[in-house]
Amino acid sequence: MNENRGSWYLLTGLIFGVILGLVYGWVFHPAASTDTEPASLRTEHKDAYRVMIAQAYQANNDLVRAKARLELLQDEDVYLVMEQQAQRLGAEGNSPDAARALAKLAADLRQEQ
Repeated sequence: MNENRGSWYLLTGLIFGVILGLVYGWVFHPAASTDTEPASLRTEHKDAYRVMIAQAYQANNDLVRAKARLELLQDEDVYLVMEQQAQRLGAEGNSPDAARALAKLAADLRQEQ
């Protein structure tokens, strides 16, 4: 009764398990992706979004585009929120470049108005 089967059973079992797992994941229980509006983001993610907008503005100086992106956040007072965020970042000292970019964008938006 001592059979020498080798590792073929393990290998075929592993391959069979991987195939079944992929079929289950792709067909029966696929991951649902959802799009969300920037206005529904949490506060820290809104802050990161504002920094990205300010850095993009710093790179291309497209004030119209930056303003359109900021409107997606639906802040009541965009200038005040950006100035406060720039002050917070400046006080923390973590990212002075981001603070300067936010302050410049806020100043340019306020000046345009």
